[in-house]
Amino acid sequence: MSQTQKFKLKIVIIGEHATGKTSLIKAFVEQKFSADYRPTIGTNIFIKRLELAGDEITLTCWDIAGQERWTSMRPLYYKGASGAILVGDITRKSTFEQLAKFWLPDMAKHVGEKIPIILIANKTDLPREASNEDVDACAKDIGATMVAETSAKNGDGVNEAFMKISKAILGK
Repeated sequence: MSQTQKFKLKIVIIGEHATGKTSLIKAFVEQKFSADYRPTIGTNIFIKRLELAGDEITLTCWDIAGQERWTSMRPLYYKGASGAILVGDITRKSTFEQLAKFWLPDMAKHVGEKIPIILIANKTDLPREASNEDVDACAKDIGATMVAETSAKNGDGVNEAFMKISKAILGK
């Protein structure tokens, strides 16, 4: 019989402001959605315990503020990340362009080694501005291990996305 292993994983969730990063994490950790938007101040940290292939995982999700004024703090937040979720908003095509232009280079500078990246195309419950081609091009540009389409509002694809990044980090 195999021994249960315990893993502590740190995941950073980054992207432009108002792409739904906090809502995604809350949908995953608390199964909740709040319609009122409040910008993240610096970073929020959420912890979720889960079981994956018989192992116990403690997932620490670092929800990093998208506003520019938090730039100086980001290097501290990225430190020790074992995986990253880059979030784009399908109602705003520019949010995907910014992931490749700004967010990936910003993170890569401070994380050091190559870590698994998942691209989330969020807000699938709303009319699209970003096409599947836009999302695929972004995934290629940022070297995403995988792509997930989600709606933090109705929970579609959210748990699967966090499970995928956890599996990718653990190489399962």
